[in-house]
Amino acid sequence: MSEDGRVRLRRAMDLHSAGDIASAIAEAEAAIRLSPDLADAHSYLGNTLVARQRRFADGLAALDRASELAPGDPGILYTLGWCREFVANAIERRRGGQPVSQTPADLYAAGTEVLLRALECDPEPGLRADIEDILDVIAAATGIPWSDD
Repeated sequence: MSEDGRVRLRRAMDLHSAGDIASAIAEAEAAIRLSPDLADAHSYLGNTLVARQRRFADGLAALDRASELAPGDPGILYTLGWCREFVANAIERRRGGQPVSQTPADLYAAGTEVLLRALECDPEPGLRADIEDILDVIAAATGIPWSDD
C-alpha cells in the first residue's frame, strides 16, 4: 500500500473539515487510485458520498468495497450499516438522492446484518453504543427487534 494514498486521505479529511467537500472527494478518489486496497479511503469516500452528496448508489458501493477489504473492522462495518439506514430513511421520506436498486426494507435488513457483524468484532464501548443505537433506530423503523433482550 502506498503511503501516498494515506497522505491523500488525510488531505481529504482536512479539506472536508474546511468545508470543501468536492475537493475532499477528489482527494479520496486519488487516495484510492494510489492505494486501491486502502479500506479507510473507500469508507471515507462512501460515507461522504452518502451523507454529503446524497450519491447513494455510489456511496454504498464504496462502503461495500471497504467492508470487503476490512471485514473485521467494526468502524467500517458501523459506517456501512448507518449509511444503509440513512439511505432507507431518505427513500421512505422521499428526500431525494441518487437511486439505489434496494428497497428500504432490503436496506434496513442489510444494515442490521452488517451492524450485528460489527458487534461480533468486539468494538470499543463508545462504538458499541453507537452500533446499538442505530440497531434500535432500524428496529423502530421496521418493527423487527435486533436482540432477544
